[in-house]
Amino acid sequence: MSTLLSPGPSRFWRPCLLLLVLCWPACSGSGLNSVQGKVTQKGSPLKGAVVYFHPKDATLDSLRPSGVTGEDGSFTLTTGNKTGAPAGQYTVTVMWPEERKEVKFKPGTTEVDSGPETDRLGGRYAKVQTSTLVATIKSGSNRLDPFDLK
Repeated sequence: MSTLLSPGPSRFWRPCLLLLVLCWPACSGSGLNSVQGKVTQKGSPLKGAVVYFHPKDATLDSLRPSGVTGEDGSFTLTTGNKTGAPAGQYTVTVMWPEERKEVKFKPGTTEVDSGPETDRLGGRYAKVQTSTLVATIKSGSNRLDPFDLK
């Protein structure tokens, strides 16, 4: 008879198996909820805006769900490499980088000198401390009201 099936080790393996089954949902990202939203400015969609959701009680190591707006201003949040965001209250920041029309190469190298990135929104929504945008993510599927920026 196998030693794994003897009375002693089974006492050890059963609790471990139970613990694995109970922890499995947390490890598989089931704590994330689908989130879709849209960013507009005076009703017009913003393409290429970067949206970050900062948890209200965030610490330095807190994950910040994010997304990038498409052609119609819509975005889907991801947290790390998984789709969705944890339930909770968030301050939302948005940066809309200026499109680059010209690429300059540094002389004698293959490096690109792209210069500083300019926010077409003037930084009004780029910092947690100054952004007036807030959102609440609930368990399940979330379709947020559009963020219409001034």
